[in-house]
Amino acid sequence: MKMRQLLLWTAVSCLVLLPLCVGGKRVVFMPSPFTSHTIYHTNVARTLTRQGHEVWLTMPDYIVNRRVLDTTNLTVIEYQTLINFEEIMTAAFAGNYFKGLSDDWSVLMSIGLQFCDTLLMNVSFFQNVKELRPDLFVFDISSFMNMMTIISYRLGVPFAFLGTLYDPYYQRIPLQPCNIPSVIFSYNHHMSFFQRVLTTVIHVFASVVDIFSYKDAVSRYAPEMPFLTIDMLVARAEIWLVETDHILDYPRPSMPNVKLIGGTVTGPGKPLPPQFKSFMDDSKEGVVIVSFGSYVLSPPEPITQKIISVLQDLPFKSVFRSKISSPNSKKILTTSWIPQNDLLAHPNTRVFVSHCGKNGQYEALFHAVPVVATPIFVDQFYNAERMRVKGMAETVDLNTVSTHKLHSTILKVATNTSYKQTITKASELFKMEFGVPVEKAAYWLDHVMKYGGRHLRSSGHEVPFLQFSCWDVYAFLLSFVLLILLISVCLVYVTFNCCRSKLKAKIE
Repeated sequence: MKMRQLLLWTAVSCLVLLPLCVGGKRVVFMPSPFTSHTIYHTNVARTLTRQGHEVWLTMPDYIVNRRVLDTTNLTVIEYQTLINFEEIMTAAFAGNYFKGLSDDWSVLMSIGLQFCDTLLMNVSFFQNVKELRPDLFVFDISSFMNMMTIISYRLGVPFAFLGTLYDPYYQRIPLQPCNIPSVIFSYNHHMSFFQRVLTTVIHVFASVVDIFSYKDAVSRYAPEMPFLTIDMLVARAEIWLVETDHILDYPRPSMPNVKLIGGTVTGPGKPLPPQFKSFMDDSKEGVVIVSFGSYVLSPPEPITQKIISVLQDLPFKSVFRSKISSPNSKKILTTSWIPQNDLLAHPNTRVFVSHCGKNGQYEALFHAVPVVATPIFVDQFYNAERMRVKGMAETVDLNTVSTHKLHSTILKVATNTSYKQTITKASELFKMEFGVPVEKAAYWLDHVMKYGGRHLRSSGHEVPFLQFSCWDVYAFLLSFVLLILLISVCLVYVTFNCCRSKLKAKIE
C-alpha cells in the first residue's frame, strides 16, 4: 500500500512539475489601464502560469485598489498614475452619451499619449521590468499602447500583442474597406456606397496619420537605440492574438501570425456564490440579466427608473448590475458586482440586456443567450449591429426608447425562439472551432516562446506599410498615366497649332 501511494505521489509530482522541467519562461503582460482590457490579459496570464511559466502583470494603482480581478499565481507590478484614466474615459464617452453628445475621440488620443509618456519616462518602472529578465512581453492591442513596445526594443526582448483591435495597418493585412466596416461606425458588412466611401477614407487616413504615437517616439524615449518608426517597430511582433472571430464578427483576411481568439474572458460556468445561486435556482420562470459594464453602475435617474419599471412588469426575475437599491428584492436583485459569465451559463437565464462590450458579448455567445443591445460608446455600436444583423439581438437606444418599447423588445427577444436558435447555432460553431479561447491564446504564446515567430511572419512585416500596400507602385502608375496624358495633350496641342499655322499660311 505504501509503495502504491509512493508511486501515485511520484506520478502526480511529475505531472505538476513537468512544465517546469521543460523550461518555463518569464512573461510580462502590459494591458491598457482599463479594467475591461486587463481582464482578458489576466485570464491568459493565469493560463500561462498553469503551463509552468512565471508571469507578471502591470496594473495602475486605481485598478489594483479595486480588487476586482483574480490574480492568482500572478505577480502584479503596480505603477502610480497622477490621473485615473478610466474615470476620464467614462466621462468623455459614457458621460457624453447620456448627455446626447458624440464620443470625444480627442480625449482618447490625449490620455493615450499621456499614459505612454508617464510609463516610458518612469525610470524605476523600467528598472523593475529590466530586473525581471523577461523572455517575452505581451502588450495590449490598443492604438495608444503601440509606443510601449519601445520598452521591449530597449531590452532586446521579443514581444507579442493581445487585444481587441483588428488593425490591418500594423498587422500588415490587406484590407477591403468595401465589406469590412470600421469599429467606430455602427455599419455592418453590407454597406451603402456612402458608407464604403467613408470607411475607405478612414482607412486611408489611419494608414497615413498615427494620432496615437509621436513620430520621434524612439528618439524621444530610447535615444541610445537606432531609430525606427513606430509602425516598423510594432511590425516586429512575434504574434498578434486578436479578440475577434468570424462567427460573431465578420470574416476578414488575415496573416499567419494573426490568430483570432475572441472570447478569452469566457468559458464554462463556475458554481455561483450562495446569494446568486438561490436567486437563480428559484427563478423557474426565467431571469433577465442587465448590465452596462463596470463603467456604468449609476445611469441617470430617468433611465434607471425606466429600467426598473420595465423589470417590475416583466414575467421574469432580473439581476440588475447597478448601485441602486432594489424596490423588490424577491423579483429584482441589484448589486454592483455580478459573476456575469456564470450567470449567463445558468439554464434559467433567458435574455441579456447589455451595453455590448466585447467581453460580455462573447460570454453571451458562448452560453447562447440572446441579447437586447443598449450600446453606449466607442465600439459598442459596432458590436451591437453585428449581433443584430446576424439575428442574435435587437438594439435599443437607452436615451430615447420608451418604457413600452423596452418592455416589448426584452419580451420579444426572450420569447421569440428565432433569437435563441440563431445564437445557439453560432455558439456551437464557435465552440467547435475555438474551444476555450483563453487556452488557445496561451498555446500560441507558449508556441512563439519555444520556436519564435519568424515562421509565421511575412516579408510584409519588414517593409513600411506604404510599400506593403503598394501605394508607391500605384503612385508610380498614376504618375506614368498622367505623364502619358500630358504628353498626349501636348502633342495634340502642338499638332493642332502646326495645322492651324499651315492652314493660315496657305490662306494668306
